[in-house]
Amino acid sequence: MDEPPIVATRSGVAVRDRAALAELRDVFAREHVVRLRGLLADELLARVLRSIDEGTFAIREDAGIAVELCLEPNRAFDLLMFVMNAPRMLEAMRELTGCTSITSFSGRIYRFDPAVAHHDSWHDDTQDGTRLIGISLNLGRVPFSGGEFQLRPKEEPERTITIANTGPGDAIVFRIDRALQHRVRPAVGDVPKTALAGWFTSGDNDYWSMLR
Repeated sequence: MDEPPIVATRSGVAVRDRAALAELRDVFAREHVVRLRGLLADELLARVLRSIDEGTFAIREDAGIAVELCLEPNRAFDLLMFVMNAPRMLEAMRELTGCTSITSFSGRIYRFDPAVAHHDSWHDDTQDGTRLIGISLNLGRVPFSGGEFQLRPKEEPERTITIANTGPGDAIVFRIDRALQHRVRPAVGDVPKTALAGWFTSGDNDYWSMLR
């Protein structure tokens, strides 16, 4: 199997296949969304999943947009925030997307339970003006059904792109823009969908400054 283009391990973040990254950059420029296989290496993913198992989920409602379960802050969230804000990760995302003003990452770990009416509606995530690139990182051990990511131009809804991202540690990276909308379809069947949802952002208040 070919190396994933970008890999986060317990020892750091690395670009493993620059040719594949260049191909994905071309796809992203055309379609505004790509899937990154194996963004989290197996050992790092296993550590995150163990911490998720120890955590607590609470209902989160985003008025008019979504109802979901959200993981309360714990070691899994802290670890992923550290990884996604690593300078090499931010550099790789700038290279992949062409968004050179990326300075930081923020997000949450959420779960869609098929037994509950969890849902996500069409939206664009542009409300605060700093979100440039979105990401959905699969944090499930086994494939789930439903829960597909969808992206479409607001003025051309027939051009909807649908991606089922069920591989453990795989990610979808997509552009945030007022001309685009995205959503996540409900999970179905017996397996919940658990994922990191977040944004690569611009601005002066980066993650490392906040830590200091």
